[in-house]
Amino acid sequence: MNNQGGEKRGFKIVFVIAGIAFVLMFAIVNASTLAGAASSVLAVFSPIIIGFAIAYALNPILRIFEFKVFKNMKRKNLNRGLSIFLTYVVAFLVITLLVCLLLPQIVKSINSLVNEYDVYVSTATNFINNFINKIVSNKDGAKYINEEQTKEAIRGFFSKSGNVLGGVMEYIVEYGMGLFVGIKNLILGLFISVYVLISKEKLQAQARKLGAALFSEQKVNMIGKYINITHTTFSNYFVGKIFSAIIVTVIMFVLMMCCGMTEFALLVSFIIGVTDIIPIFGPIIGAVPSFFIIFISSPEKALLFLILIIVVQQIEGNIIAPKILGDATGISSLCVIIAIIIMGAYFGFVGMLIGVPVFAVCTMIVKEMVETRLRKKHKPIETEEYYLANSVVDPYADHTPTITKLVLGMKRKLKKLKKNRHRKAEEHKKQENQNNDNNENKEN
Repeated sequence: MNNQGGEKRGFKIVFVIAGIAFVLMFAIVNASTLAGAASSVLAVFSPIIIGFAIAYALNPILRIFEFKVFKNMKRKNLNRGLSIFLTYVVAFLVITLLVCLLLPQIVKSINSLVNEYDVYVSTATNFINNFINKIVSNKDGAKYINEEQTKEAIRGFFSKSGNVLGGVMEYIVEYGMGLFVGIKNLILGLFISVYVLISKEKLQAQARKLGAALFSEQKVNMIGKYINITHTTFSNYFVGKIFSAIIVTVIMFVLMMCCGMTEFALLVSFIIGVTDIIPIFGPIIGAVPSFFIIFISSPEKALLFLILIIVVQQIEGNIIAPKILGDATGISSLCVIIAIIIMGAYFGFVGMLIGVPVFAVCTMIVKEMVETRLRKKHKPIETEEYYLANSVVDPYADHTPTITKLVLGMKRKLKKLKKNRHRKAEEHKKQENQNNDNNENKEN
């Protein structure tokens, strides 16, 4: 009987694996058709998705008002109503403040870039030609890069009409309908988010009721556990990433101002900060257009800008991110790259933003399932135990990056120095007290 049961389970597993493989192959072969269908479905559900996303983002602020500011208010409905109203007021004020502070300076920088376009290109091409002439020791002042051809090439990159402003207008006309649809979805999403926040407890209760009807208590608890893992991973990751990006923006702006790159300091810092939210590829995506802006406006400062961006990214990667994010994802750099590539290919910029936490949640769930089965089989759960005996890599060796080791070493030294200063101050204070006691005894 046990053998028959084992065979049946084996057949079930084989059929499940075969079914999954068939579905995956079908999806790969018909990727374009499925992508079109998925985009149509997403277009319909976009306002709902946006609404739930806004509600999820604003819920922490709502909880502050409900459980901190108005915690002693007896009327629950009034508490909820005032808290929701003030939550949206705070969000609106923060967004308005950021727009009022950043937008005028960014627009000013863009206008300067467009108005002085010819001068900037001339300066950059002359710089490159002079640099090449110095390298080849050519005193004739040959023109290796033609100024007019360069201007036309850049104009052509932005617009088929050969005009930068015209190119911007073409993009506005081309994507105007998409912009209108996006604004419409955002407005609908805002209304939906209000209703979600008003009835969030009821929605949670209905979800638990549905779960209790469809699954066993053990399955419901397991699903609740995975939902908590997802919530913790997403909230920790995005809060940490946003704080990290803000700090990077401020540091970049201060360094650029100190190095004399004042004209485009805010614009470049804003680009670097926004793209920094994307792991690994974000700094590269932000650095390329920023370098181009700095180079055409002041070629001699472009190299200094590259040095600054490398320094800032090292500070973020080894000091800021570990301090703020910690190990919020728990996945390797290889998984991060795979997550960004796959999610970015299917969902664009949004996919690049959410790819890492999505893969982190999947990895955590798979890891927990694997470790649970290994424990049942009384086998080790540590990955190091499954390395081959003749493996070149020592799984138990310390693989911490050199820069991180230096930072950690400096922290330990500073901590030790602080401890020594504290100990010496205590000894000095103790000696003074003893001297005072001796003097008092002598006087007596």
